[in-house]
Amino acid sequence: MEPAIRHLARVLTISVAAGLAALVGLGLWWFLAGPPMAPVPVSPAALAGLFPRSAGFQYEPPEAGSYELPAIKTAPDGGLLDHTGAPVRLRELTDGKKTLLAFVYLNCADAEGCPLAMATLWQIFDKSAQWAGLREQLQLVTISFDPQRDTPAALNSIVQSMQADRDLDRKILWRFLTGRSTASLRPLLEGFGQTVNVAREPGKFNHLLRLYLLDEQGDIRNIYGLGSIDPRLIMTDVATLAMQKAGAP
Repeated sequence: MEPAIRHLARVLTISVAAGLAALVGLGLWWFLAGPPMAPVPVSPAALAGLFPRSAGFQYEPPEAGSYELPAIKTAPDGGLLDHTGAPVRLRELTDGKKTLLAFVYLNCADAEGCPLAMATLWQIFDKSAQWAGLREQLQLVTISFDPQRDTPAALNSIVQSMQADRDLDRKILWRFLTGRSTASLRPLLEGFGQTVNVAREPGKFNHLLRLYLLDEQGDIRNIYGLGSIDPRLIMTDVATLAMQKAGAP
């Protein structure tokens, strides 16, 4: 894992109660340093090149469009709450846009779990200001499976802190969602195949790291785990879907 990702992974292990505001502030100030970024035209095939190769992924991703991503299955639908507490349906949020979706919880202290997923999404979110037109094509969605602690108010603290980002209107949309209850989330977790078990330590969960790529129709096109959650590979897949939709050879 490269130093920047390690830094973010460490920051993102801070608990909501002890330091959510500090977590967001540190992360955003790290991203907000320097003048506003001007979006530049980037071809889909060049998206992966905006990310450096990290020590953990010593390979070159395949050329975008040189392979196919067949649908694995249709993503399940479910009722959730957004950061304002308003009810939303997952399928309505993902309809018409490619979506990178991850299940997380904010108290996670496993550096190879939620913090790694969040750090990868932060990388993609931050770089997205450089991709003219990507905001209309791709979005990020994180769903907490710890609704007792990750309440809409806790998620709203993150969203409100992001408003200070001078490039926010040029970056892709990031939706922070939670459930009404643990029981209400169970069908959604099972539908995605996201394993989550309550750990012996109070307030902790045992879970597998999973990040899902959904197409505009809500079909799951790839699933990334610990050995494949590389932003270069993820964005190559996003570019491949974009090229396939545009009818590129």
